[in-house]
Amino acid sequence: MRATRHDSRRNAPFGGMQMAFVISATLGLSGCAPGTSYITPSFPFLPGYARTQNLPPVLLSNAAWWQGLNDPVLDRLVTLALTDSLTLSIARERVTEAQALLQTVPGAAVLSPSARVQVSDSDQTGPDLQSSVQLGLSWMLDPYGARREELRAADARIDMSAAEVDAARLVVLFTVTNAYAGLRYSQRILALSRSELDSRLQTLALTRRLADAESATRLDILRSEARVAEIRARLPDQEAAVSVKLNEIAVLAGVVPGTLPPDLMAALAHGSQPRPGLSPQVGIPADLLRNRPDIRIAERRYYAAVAQINLAQARLYPSLSLTGTISLDALNGGSRTAEYFFGPVLQLPGLPLGSGRAAVEARQAAARQEHEAWKSTVLGAILEVENALVDYQAVAASAQSTAQAARLYREALDLTRTVFEQGEATLGDLIDAQEAVSAADRALADMALRHAQSFIALNVRLGAGHAAAPVITGQ
Repeated sequence: MRATRHDSRRNAPFGGMQMAFVISATLGLSGCAPGTSYITPSFPFLPGYARTQNLPPVLLSNAAWWQGLNDPVLDRLVTLALTDSLTLSIARERVTEAQALLQTVPGAAVLSPSARVQVSDSDQTGPDLQSSVQLGLSWMLDPYGARREELRAADARIDMSAAEVDAARLVVLFTVTNAYAGLRYSQRILALSRSELDSRLQTLALTRRLADAESATRLDILRSEARVAEIRARLPDQEAAVSVKLNEIAVLAGVVPGTLPPDLMAALAHGSQPRPGLSPQVGIPADLLRNRPDIRIAERRYYAAVAQINLAQARLYPSLSLTGTISLDALNGGSRTAEYFFGPVLQLPGLPLGSGRAAVEARQAAARQEHEAWKSTVLGAILEVENALVDYQAVAASAQSTAQAARLYREALDLTRTVFEQGEATLGDLIDAQEAVSAADRALADMALRHAQSFIALNVRLGAGHAAAPVITGQ
């Protein structure tokens, strides 16, 4: 409907009746439009984990679990990583992107102003100046919730991005703490090798003295020299392993290798292997819904899939919008003409509706897949925690026995050295005792690494620390 200002006023009663009829008909159809209500998925959790059934359930807090390793240097390193990690920075930018995409969903009302100036000339009339200003208005009614469902899907993407930030934070905690445990392990192995080298050099000197006294043979000397060369051959690789771990830690903290703060580099140069000082608080299985980012991401995907069902259903029904334009034309600064038109636009879905209904069925199937994927994610999370508990408890028990074995081998070495000096043991017995102590010390270092790694893995599998913030200290 298009008319001048005077004609529009004359035809207004008839246009109003048309508009009322279109709106009433469209809204009447909306009562027939089906919708799928979102129901938060649930899971039949057991009251506790299989490995902790005899312990009272506790609510798992989002505590700084890495502080249970009792290592201030690690605490500083984690604070630096949580502040400067590039992985976290990328994840945060994804949240910003998702929030910006929410704003791209078309609004209910849209204004579209435009202006035009045109100059024309001819020999008979001279130059003519024409100008026009136009303001367009479009207001979309949403009786079936199409725009609402688009907003819900966009909100779900924001929630997924936020959960991905938490997941990235857990990855940072996992990689940094494991890299630190690996650094201390490499340093421990290097220290043991250097100590063992000193011991073998002493044994070699003793063997040469015994050979001078005709109490040892040339074969004994060759064997001692071979043992010294063997341990020296290990040192370059072990020193390189320490450097590699330092480089890895620097990159995980978001800096170029070799550019960590000098005081932190000095603290990283020496230190003991981290050992869990406390048993982890495993909480109850339902904590996983709150703490595990992957479960929250899967739930939001299901939520978005349900929104897509409703969006596809809304497209099976007519869409209604009110559009209008106000224009003002002027010629040579003289005559002016003002026009406007305003009215409803009813857009019916394409016929037949088979493709639209198929789209709804496809969205429903996709939503069912996301629901099953959510359940699979929960089951996988429970499996990871249960296995991590088994591993942690087994390693903790083995660590005690390994420490006891190392202590006993050391006592045996001291006793062998005493009886050797008394002439009641051979040089071979002393060497064997030294080798046993070296092997036990390496096994103890291996077990300390596994103990720390199992502690780290269990806490990350529980989702603990997903919202951790940098801990600023006075150091």
